[in-house]
Amino acid sequence: MDKILIRDLAVTTIVGTLAEERVTPRTVLFNLELALDLAPAGKSDDLRCSVNYQQVAKRLTELGRESKFFLIEALAERACALILEEFPAVETVKLTLDKPGAIGEAASVAVSIERRRVPVFAAKRGQS
Repeated sequence: MDKILIRDLAVTTIVGTLAEERVTPRTVLFNLELALDLAPAGKSDDLRCSVNYQQVAKRLTELGRESKFFLIEALAERACALILEEFPAVETVKLTLDKPGAIGEAASVAVSIERRRVPVFAAKRGQS
């Protein structure tokens, strides 16, 4: 599967369980792999046949600005859901979300998750 990679997207957000983390925004880093078929875009040189990664970055930045999650796991889950909801060409999203300085002895703490688009027919079968 073809991929668009977004590396070290710095997003300012409120995230954490400690009292000081609830009031002071911090920078987290998003590293994404967006899996989709890039052949049509490569052949046509037309952005409409791909995913506008600037828009993906903008939406994740907005998500960070608007959210106040306690856990980076929750922020990662919401970020993947947002991408799959708003960018229908993306079939799978892999996200590693780093929280620099979360532990004094480590450069960062991170979670890594992967989410796939649920095929429409599978979703409808599950509703029966």
